[in-house]
Amino acid sequence: MRTARALAASAVACAAVVGAAPLAFAGETAAEVSPRTVAPGGTVTISVSCPGRGNPSAPSTITANSQAFTSGSVRLHKVENGSMPGVGPAYNGTAHIAETSGFNQNGPNGVGSTSEWSVDGTCPGDGQWSASFTVSRGGGHNGPVRGGIGGSFTDSQTTMITGGVLIVGALGYAYYRTRRGTGSAQD
Repeated sequence: MRTARALAASAVACAAVVGAAPLAFAGETAAEVSPRTVAPGGTVTISVSCPGRGNPSAPSTITANSQAFTSGSVRLHKVENGSMPGVGPAYNGTAHIAETSGFNQNGPNGVGSTSEWSVDGTCPGDGQWSASFTVSRGGGHNGPVRGGIGGSFTDSQTTMITGGVLIVGALGYAYYRTRRGTGSAQD
């Protein structure tokens, strides 16, 4: 009986947290550039989530500006947030990074082998946004990421040991609880 009450209380608490998440997210502007490191001549994807609750008059495109882009600016197109009702408009687009000749010591961000660049813009309703990315002249991520064991698994040894200890502890506690007698009437 006590277990059922604890599970019900946990379910109510989880529902309250999950239900409040879209409300908390709805008021913030978020921007992301992917991949974070790119070679000159490569392509990046810009994703922006604007504040507002389902603004039907939001424009179909917004502009993203960066001195690292070949053309200096690109149009981001509105994407539907059908899975998250009540969330403001989201925009997505791709940009081509200038070739190597555009990245020299005399540019706006004098570069060595790597340099940090920003992309910025304005959401409908004057919500300013900005995100950063790195241009690496020594190569970068240009194309799809290759999966597999060879380099895709980089967790530290300390993290792995800590996780193993936690799993063993959880199994030990479960064994203890199942072997413990149920002599009391409270369970």
